[in-house]
Amino acid sequence: MPSPDSQETPVLVVGAGPAGLAAAIELARHDVPSLLVERRPELSSHPRATVLSLRSMELVRAWGLEADMRARSADVDWHMLEAETLADAAAGSPLTVGYPNPEQSRMLSPTAPACIAQDDVEPLLLEHLRASPHARVELGTQLTGLFADPDGVRADLRDAGTGAVRTVHARYVVAADGARSAVRSALGIRMIGPDRLMEGMTTLFHAPLWDVAGEHRHPIYSITHPEVPSVLIPTGPSDRWLFGGFDDAARDEARTIELIRLAAGVPDLPVRLGRSRWFSAGAQLAERWSLAGVFLAGDAAHRVTPRGGTGLNLALHDGYDLGWKLAWVMRGWAPPALLDSYETERRPVVEYTAARSADPGGSIRPVETEVSVDIGARIAHAWEGGRSTLDLLEPGLTLFTAREESGSLSATAGLAGHAARRPAARSRHGPCDRGGRGLGPPCQIGRHAGRTVAGRLQPGPRAVCRGMIARLLIGPLAFYAGGYRIWLLRAARTAHAEATVYDRTTMPLSSGVVPASRKRAVGASL
Repeated sequence: MPSPDSQETPVLVVGAGPAGLAAAIELARHDVPSLLVERRPELSSHPRATVLSLRSMELVRAWGLEADMRARSADVDWHMLEAETLADAAAGSPLTVGYPNPEQSRMLSPTAPACIAQDDVEPLLLEHLRASPHARVELGTQLTGLFADPDGVRADLRDAGTGAVRTVHARYVVAADGARSAVRSALGIRMIGPDRLMEGMTTLFHAPLWDVAGEHRHPIYSITHPEVPSVLIPTGPSDRWLFGGFDDAARDEARTIELIRLAAGVPDLPVRLGRSRWFSAGAQLAERWSLAGVFLAGDAAHRVTPRGGTGLNLALHDGYDLGWKLAWVMRGWAPPALLDSYETERRPVVEYTAARSADPGGSIRPVETEVSVDIGARIAHAWEGGRSTLDLLEPGLTLFTAREESGSLSATAGLAGHAARRPAARSRHGPCDRGGRGLGPPCQIGRHAGRTVAGRLQPGPRAVCRGMIARLLIGPLAFYAGGYRIWLLRAARTAHAEATVYDRTTMPLSSGVVPASRKRAVGASL
């Protein structure tokens, strides 16, 4: 039992990186309170990553941040350009690195990848989170102790400024505290896989390199100059760039400027140096991602090298997936067994990506393969009436019908309204939220060429779906949660109240490469 003087929060999120911020945003989006703590008094100002993938941009679009992200991104050709120097870009060779071009993106999604720095992404996510009444954020707060009890997890927190210590009791903890995760170490969870696969120095600097590149605008430039094999990476539309090299002499300021000028191919290039950061990267996964109500996410759960530019995106996807599943459990929409699907579904994606990052040639990959891994099994994108199918998705369930029938939308809305008016009954999944006690998750009901009608479904898909199909008088129905299909139902064409559901298939709840043998078990966990 929590001590009488401890504070209570449904979910404690440790770490304000992309994984922790995404998890807290999804919890807030589902009206589930959380406390996010970060030991640093302010976010990092070093752009450790510079690409948001197609799926990552879909997530920030759902959070209402797409325009803000796009305003801070550079318009680029999604190939890596290999050239002797940046000044030789016209003679360079474009290499496919797995990100779709605008035309390919339009076929797959309502958005497109963005060339934006991580230290621009994180403040936008943090500002968005702080605007929610369901989230508390405390920077400069360090986790000093973690103890499991039958009712959840007790955490000791220390204010970095005052040294004051207090205790917080949470039902669940999201450990998103980075590659050297103190939470993971405290739990005794080992990292498995090769370490120190890639080491080097990245230096932030300002120089007018877009003028040097001209029309040859790319997210990364692989420089093959014999004196300075390196990379030049834009952090957005400004003159702020990253120089990545493997020469220890780059620690010296004068030598660093000399190497940047050599890589640029401009001997008198004006360069203003910023911070340099030594890095050592591996391809490792934690042996397990959860223990006693604590879930690892982002770099705390896995490490990848910079090849492919996947680290930031993996962390965002972890946080999103874990966040909405925790929210469903906390609101009584699903049993705690749903949380088992987090590692089951995310781990194969990370295993693939870590192996790619360990491959010396892993930067070069076909778009078809990598986009498939990135977006996974989420609902297919289609434009109808100026909106994408992805734009119809809201917290809770979303129901899509196979074809339009006169009156089907209104009949479905009527059924949803009827369900919401039914007398309160205790959910078999446990206590429900105060806004819908005894009811299941809210359901967005829509069709491709019509408006979206909000409703609510009783927990227990069998009874609800029988009634709904009887009233809809149509064929296949697909239910989506978190953007991924969880139920596909087909019914006999009948107007009887007890319409027969003669087929039901389940799909993975999340993105990625999930073995076929696991799909039914994962979907059935609801």
